[in-house]
Amino acid sequence: MAFGATMAHVKRLLESLLADPRIGEHAVYQGLEPARQAVYAMPGAGLSSSAQAGMTALGVERLYSHQAKAVELAAAGENLLLATPTASGKTLAFLLALDCARRADPEARGLFLYPLKALARDQLATIRRFFEAAEGLAAEPAAEVYDGDTPQSQRRRIRRTPPAVLVTNPDMLHLGIIPSHDAWAGFLARLAWIAVDEAHVYRGVFGAHVHHVLRRLLRLARDYGADPRIVAGSATIGEPEAFIETLTGEPCRVVRESGAAAAARHVLFLRPDAVSPYTVATRVVARAVEAGHRTIAFTKARRITELMQRWLAEGFPRVARRVASYRSGYLPEERRRIEQRLFSGQLGGVISTSALEAGIDVGGLDVCVLVGYPGSLATAWQRIGRAGRGARRSLAVLVALPDALDQFVVRHPEHFFSGEFERVVLDPRNDTIADAHFQAAASERSLDLAAARTLGGEAGPGRVLRLEREGKLIRAHEEERWFSLRRRPQREIHLRSAGQTYRLLRAGDGRLLGTLEPGRAWHEGHPGAIYLHGGQAWRVIDFDEEKREIHLESASVDYFTQVFARKETEILERGEERPLGPGKLAWGRLKVTTQVEGYSRRRIFGQEEISRHALEAPPQVMETVGFWFEAPENLAGHLVGRDFHPVGALHAVEHAAIGLFPLLTLCDRWDLGGISYARHPQVGAPAVFVYDAWPGGVGLARAGFRCAQELFERTRTLVAECECEGGCPACVYSPKCGSGNHPLDKQGAVEVLDVMLGRSVIDPSRVADPTAALAAHRRVVHGGVRGGGALEVESCAAEAGEPPVPPAEAAPDGGGRLEDYPWPDGVPALGELLDPSEGRWLFFDIETLRSAKDVGAWGKIDRMGCALAVCLDARSGELRSYFESDVSRLVDELLAADRVVGFNSERFDLTVLEGYEGSRVRGVRSLDLLAEIKQRVGRRFSLAHLAEQTLGASKTADGLQSLEWVKQGRYDLIEKYCRADVALTAALWAYGRHHGYLLCRSRDGHLGRVPVGW
Repeated sequence: MAFGATMAHVKRLLESLLADPRIGEHAVYQGLEPARQAVYAMPGAGLSSSAQAGMTALGVERLYSHQAKAVELAAAGENLLLATPTASGKTLAFLLALDCARRADPEARGLFLYPLKALARDQLATIRRFFEAAEGLAAEPAAEVYDGDTPQSQRRRIRRTPPAVLVTNPDMLHLGIIPSHDAWAGFLARLAWIAVDEAHVYRGVFGAHVHHVLRRLLRLARDYGADPRIVAGSATIGEPEAFIETLTGEPCRVVRESGAAAAARHVLFLRPDAVSPYTVATRVVARAVEAGHRTIAFTKARRITELMQRWLAEGFPRVARRVASYRSGYLPEERRRIEQRLFSGQLGGVISTSALEAGIDVGGLDVCVLVGYPGSLATAWQRIGRAGRGARRSLAVLVALPDALDQFVVRHPEHFFSGEFERVVLDPRNDTIADAHFQAAASERSLDLAAARTLGGEAGPGRVLRLEREGKLIRAHEEERWFSLRRRPQREIHLRSAGQTYRLLRAGDGRLLGTLEPGRAWHEGHPGAIYLHGGQAWRVIDFDEEKREIHLESASVDYFTQVFARKETEILERGEERPLGPGKLAWGRLKVTTQVEGYSRRRIFGQEEISRHALEAPPQVMETVGFWFEAPENLAGHLVGRDFHPVGALHAVEHAAIGLFPLLTLCDRWDLGGISYARHPQVGAPAVFVYDAWPGGVGLARAGFRCAQELFERTRTLVAECECEGGCPACVYSPKCGSGNHPLDKQGAVEVLDVMLGRSVIDPSRVADPTAALAAHRRVVHGGVRGGGALEVESCAAEAGEPPVPPAEAAPDGGGRLEDYPWPDGVPALGELLDPSEGRWLFFDIETLRSAKDVGAWGKIDRMGCALAVCLDARSGELRSYFESDVSRLVDELLAADRVVGFNSERFDLTVLEGYEGSRVRGVRSLDLLAEIKQRVGRRFSLAHLAEQTLGASKTADGLQSLEWVKQGRYDLIEKYCRADVALTAALWAYGRHHGYLLCRSRDGHLGRVPVGW
């Protein structure tokens, strides 16, 4: 079938949809967005011959007015953002900016950054055509893609000879280019322009990560002598100036008046009532594809993408063969295959999540179906813009879900066309994210305070000093410069999630099916969950949290699964406050504990609950930020006196407010969490909380706090206008409610909002005692308990041949004193460093009879046996030695001490003694210097390394030599060696207590201070 349509065809499709009783009866609005005429202009300085040649190669004769303005700003060296609609020629503006730089310096380079691999590769041909025509670069590629799909041999060639334009994505920039900046030195030294396309995608967690990736890139480029400018493109958004400066950390000019032409577009709103909106949307897709129209449908959830594919296969099998599903979580080769079929026209349609919403030119789409309002005007128009490019007219169909936001939009179509685009919010100050990127930056090139300001503004130096105190950054010994001891910390930073993803593996052969973000793991990948992938249902049979693996088996079921959970929130820190009616509005840091308790099975058609099943899941604890209102203390009694359910009313307010939050800023319901209390224990009054559903927060709660009055006004309007009686998904129900949307009181919610907005006054004479109402369900919270377990270590005696009996002349002397060993200059004696109240301290080391090889493995340390041990009494300075026959007496002495200091003592020395004395050894109050350092800086250092770097001292031998002496029966030499190690351990402890740090050297030669707290 040939896909493609004229305007008449699109109009006939609209008429046929309206005539179809299963579709047309749900129509609530139809309109026509008129065509826009193009506005052309010429840059003040004109265009170079190279630019004109490049434009001709792209089939462009004249510049739109916003493109001309971009060229003028680029020529003046300004950073800029084009916040103009889809298909307005932003890529050409990027190319013309770089062309300006290359006219002045032919060696100037550009880095073009795209959020998706498919988008990057889609733009490659355009970039090449421009520069091949403009500069005659056909002999060698003018542009190259450098991403995870680029073969290693090609990567080496690109690094050696960088093209005029390097095309990549944030992930490769973060993991592959910036950490290997030495190999890219020539490219970075000539980097003139960084183009950031689809900038509006960089919101929330992803946006905060990309901010720091850009700051790291700019810092290195400037260190290499370049001063790159930034040119960015985005969909039309609210407050673009604040957004782009937050994203890049650089001052930027914004061009928002588009001169691009646009074809007319039909718009149809469908609001199904008695039938599933997904059924209606599936039918719209089927009818459009059947009629020969290339169609794209956008869903709001991966599960719905897969379900619609299944429903097409069941209800429209001939159409289903020409439609594919597309979403994140698919393996790269699956996504590439679908993209190629779509680009080539082999597919008549695709059902996608946001993974295809970015500006990929899929070639002549006619119809865009929004299966649910995507959460913002910016996103809606971005998705709609996938169809009807150029002069091609198109049809956009919005199928409203039973969701508060969807219902608000279809009831107020004027909002859809108002141009009141939402803000894009990100918060680079998120400590979890910023700390990780500072450590990455310090591993790439050591930081001074100026670099810290480049990376983090005025807060940067303070962050570096805090990271030093926490042991995450190491200060150079004699200068204000910091570095990281960790090798490639970038690998632990996942730009598109808040943590390490889970792998989805097929049971039996372990084949990788996809990945799942940590925040969704227990919600979508729990044991018993039905997970949809590639249109097929899979049942989770094993959840391995330690390995971060989820094992699945194929399943043929007619249901899906949904978890239920309980939550609790604790106010950690109050920030700003202001009055809200008779109560107050507050913002601050929160701790939220979520306990997943079980899951339900629900019918795919109808979604009625079939059964419930318990789950044993660990509590998920998150520190984040949120805003909340605190109502008058007598609000609960006021509600009871008017026959409202106080908990249900507050719960309904929470749901409805979260549902409408995306009217304020670009996000969706899943980016937020909420919790409501009839009496919060810290507040002492009713309260409703809304918080960022990401650790540390992503800026949404801050935006909500600023616009709370507007949010609650719109919430009140939505709930009051809804035609249902007791609440429904269109007003106060939430699809993610952990308590199953119970209890909810719709009319009570209106009263709560009237009170908080000053429209209703609490009459003290009518306030009832709320105790009885609250007793049944005091609060809508979801809390959890922590589980725990004990680790038992098997104890057994040494099992090997007896060591040789030492001859008398080789026996240890059994005594000695600390003054016989060198002590570091300027460090007080042990006795001076210890306060009498700290009690008796011993320093301790042990040498073994057998090696790990002798006993079979390092896991059998308790079988290695004690050749000789030495204890140093910190008060007296006396050194005492113990043979294997003295182990019981040795353990007695260790147990009697107030503190026993060793080096690798908890993992090794004390475990050796457990082989003789069992669990009795666990009562030793130990301080393991190696364990303390490892916990502080995440890396193990040998005693020899620390002694050499800190004290300028060397060990007299090592463990292998000691084992050889055991075989020779030279216990006298073992004793001297062991005493020297104990003395070194004591000296390191003393140096650390006196100075607050030890010295170490990094792999690349930096000498730095490891902070210690003993």
